[in-house]
This record gives sequence, structure tokens and C-alpha cells, in this order.
Amino acid sequence: MLYVFICEDEEVQLNYIKSMITEYIVSRGIDAQIAAAEKEPESILAKLHDVRQPSVFFIDVQLEGCDMDGFELAGRLKRLNNEYGIVFLTSNAHMAYKAFEYRLEVLDYIVKEPEYFLRETISGQLAERLDVIFEKAAGLCGGRDRKTIALSCGSKVTEVIVEDIILIQSVAGKHLTDVILRDHMITVRETLKSLYGRLGGDFIYVNKSCVVNRYKMKELDKKERFLYLDGGFRVEAAYREIKRVEGILKSINIS
Repeated sequence: MLYVFICEDEEVQLNYIKSMITEYIVSRGIDAQIAAAEKEPESILAKLHDVRQPSVFFIDVQLEGCDMDGFELAGRLKRLNNEYGIVFLTSNAHMAYKAFEYRLEVLDYIVKEPEYFLRETISGQLAERLDVIFEKAAGLCGGRDRKTIALSCGSKVTEVIVEDIILIQSVAGKHLTDVILRDHMITVRETLKSLYGRLGGDFIYVNKSCVVNRYKMKELDKKERFLYLDGGFRVEAAYREIKRVEGILKSINIS
């Protein structure tokens, strides 16, 4: 699955771009979806915790009235993950080449030419441009290693994509551990410590009986010590883990 983010400060153009990309994805049968379409760059950054790579970002170069322009937003995205795909949107073809000044590696550019931009239906010229962009973006999916983990439940072994795991917690009084995903839970006969050792660096302890996926963290209530996660889950954070959790949330631009 390829996730698409759009950042355009003009609402009419934002809605047009979203509509055209959606139409293109459906007509071509591409395994992609719009993850966010926002006028403010900060809104894009705030939503990144819900979706991990592969992702492609369509970014207006100027973003008038915003705290940062498109080049600055692209730079921040690349610092977060250099594999993010960037497509610049601009009314001035010369502006696109400023990406070289920022040393940004981009997938492509779309110049908002009057003859095909803001038309009621997607033009052949724009469709051809999107063909090139999504063909390049497909490489983000193809080259990606989606790590899996084998979970044993009785005589059954289930392969789970590691990044889909939201949290893992010990079952009190038993030698069992619950592995929780968005839409289901798997109970395994394995200690939390053992599972944590097999998962890799994307998971952290928030208390002695619970490990969470750092990319599924959404918000921390410091007063009540509750950490809110993707899927509506929440867990209690130990006092000694509060500062570390807060630092991780800030590093991925979640306030």
C-alpha cells in the first residue's frame, strides 16, 4: 500500500488535486490511498504517526501564509525518513529547480499549467505525469523490507507484520502475552521479554508489563500518565518512562 499526502494552501486547488489523484488511483487500480490532504504543513507532520512508509507527498512550493514553505516541509520530511517520495506542485516551473539548492531528492514536479490544471476531469497530460510519478513511487514499495514475526498460539503459528503491532502486554498471573493489532489480538505462550528481544528498535517499554510500537503512539496525558495509541488504545506509563515517551513523541512531531 502506498500512502499519499497532499499539502496545498489554496483550498480550491487542494480539493482539485485530491480529487484528481483519487480518480487516477481508482482508474489505474493502484494499491494506494489518500492519507491526508491539508492546507497547513504542520497538519501533515502531525499525521505522520498514523502512517509509516512507503509514502509520497504532493507539496505546493510556496504555501503562502504558512510557517514554512514547501521546500522546508520537504526537508523536514526527508530528515524524518529519506525514503519518503516528494512531488512539488508549482505555478512557476523555475521554482521547481530550487530543490537543488536545498539538496532535496524528489520524484518529480507538477507545474500548474492552465491548459490542464483545474479541469473538471483529469487531462491526458496530467494522467501521463501521474503515470511517471506513481511508477517511480512503486519503487518505494518494492524495495521495502516489511519485517514479520512468527507468533505461536498452541499448535498454530501466525506470521504478523511487525509494524502492524500496536502493543504487547503480559497476561497477569500466566506465562502468556497478548499481541494487539488494530482489529484483533493474538495470545501467545512467550514472555514479554522474549518477544521484545525479537521485535527490534521500534518498540519501547512504557511499564514493566507493556511494550508499545513507538510509531503507534498518539498523545501523552502527563497528569494521568496515560499514553494514547493508534486504534483507540491507551496504556499507563510508568513514572520513569514519562520523559523518554515525551521525547519520542516530540521527535516524530506529535505535541
